[in-house]
Amino acid sequence: MNLYGQSGPVKAKLFVTTLAREAQEWFTNLPNGSIKSYEQLLQKFTFYFASKRKQKRSTTLFMIRQKEDETLKSFMGRFNNETLEVQDLRIDIMVSIFIHGLKKGPFASVLARDLPTDVERLMGLHKNILMRKR
Repeated sequence: MNLYGQSGPVKAKLFVTTLAREAQEWFTNLPNGSIKSYEQLLQKFTFYFASKRKQKRSTTLFMIRQKEDETLKSFMGRFNNETLEVQDLRIDIMVSIFIHGLKKGPFASVLARDLPTDVERLMGLHKNILMRKR
């Protein structure tokens, strides 16, 4: 559905239909008439749920380890999802923590010899390893 150009009240009504569980309960408990515009609804929603979200610290990433039966691609995806919850994560720190979590293997060996300084270099090395396997 294209919402571009739709009025605020239409967007607000459609937005409300996407809410589930805690968000639906939050909306239902708002006092009648307390929301005057779509923008105000978004502002209140964002403020309420963003303030409740607990930010992770980079040190929690050290607990993420590649499982024995886990593919490198799967581990990279899982690790990346966790990094999204860490605010102000420096790339060099992220790369170091990622390497720390790898199981021993060809990729970990390459990284030990040629430590990447950024994500692009890390992805390039990963691609090279995948190409060698084929």
